[in-house]
Amino acid sequence: MDDLSRRLSSRRALRESVVARLLQHVATKLGDYLDASLRDDGLNTTLWMSLLLIYASPDHRLKPSELSVFMNSSRTNSTRVSRELQRHGLVDSIPDEHDKRQQFLELTLKGSTFVEHALPARRQHVQHALGGLTPAEIAELERLLHKLLHRVD
Repeated sequence: MDDLSRRLSSRRALRESVVARLLQHVATKLGDYLDASLRDDGLNTTLWMSLLLIYASPDHRLKPSELSVFMNSSRTNSTRVSRELQRHGLVDSIPDEHDKRQQFLELTLKGSTFVEHALPARRQHVQHALGGLTPAEIAELERLLHKLLHRVD
């Protein structure tokens, strides 16, 4: 660390490097932690968040393009997610009644039941991860992460 300190021109540069690396470590560890609670069901955080977005949508249905926008991912990734959720029997692809070229992803009964059953445990899992922070610290962390996200977006 001393060698690194000498190579960096200031304490601020060192602190910025440490913070950037900490963010990378936290993102990796948090991703692994959040995915672990879904692994037994064959899901990951991306699939879970997609499922939640569909669940929260009117009539529990969403167009794949809308899912892509909400998830901030490519349409190719949205298609992969859609197919994976269908493979698990959690959503069906149904044609739009007004435009047959368009499709909706609609939760199946299995999908709705799964979300309603898994939601309380998932919430506890997230609360455990954030358990060492006060509500004020969580709010501040959220504010800072949004600020950082907008800066690098």
